[in-house]
Amino acid sequence: MTSNNKIQMLSKILAHICYGLLFILPIVSFSMWLKVDWFPIFFNDQYDASTFDIRTQAFGIVFSLLPLSIWMYGLFNLRQLFRNYAAGLVFSFENAAYIKRFAWMSIIGGGLSPFFGAGFSLILSMNHAKGERFLQIGLGTTEIHIMLLGFVFVIIAHIMEAAHKLSEENNQFV
Repeated sequence: MTSNNKIQMLSKILAHICYGLLFILPIVSFSMWLKVDWFPIFFNDQYDASTFDIRTQAFGIVFSLLPLSIWMYGLFNLRQLFRNYAAGLVFSFENAAYIKRFAWMSIIGGGLSPFFGAGFSLILSMNHAKGERFLQIGLGTTEIHIMLLGFVFVIIAHIMEAAHKLSEENNQFV
């Protein structure tokens, strides 16, 4: 098996995984809010599920659309990139654009993650008694890594664009 065939086969698998995630992530996100008694399992009893009402669920579903839309758009671009790779289109201007969009979604998603977490903590504690409501803001190494990798991919996308332009110029000489 040649190296191109391996790239195409792996890219096809990754495109299918991204496609599956585009369906699974919204279903899981909405299911979590519709079945709020699962929260103590996932969050180590940090939240009292007995205080959740339909308003908590509605706010949670609507608010979760913000981070979900960022990551879904990033996944969509990643899927398109891998579809092109699977089709044998590797060094194209279009692929550089897909990489750049995915990278910016990673930077934006990682940068906004502490604020999304703060919003979720407010939503999940809004029905608690006064004095038990809380706002939790956290910036961890995961968010920093996501943003740094996003910046690396932005640079790679710019390099791919420049390489594509040089390749087109070289093809005009032949």
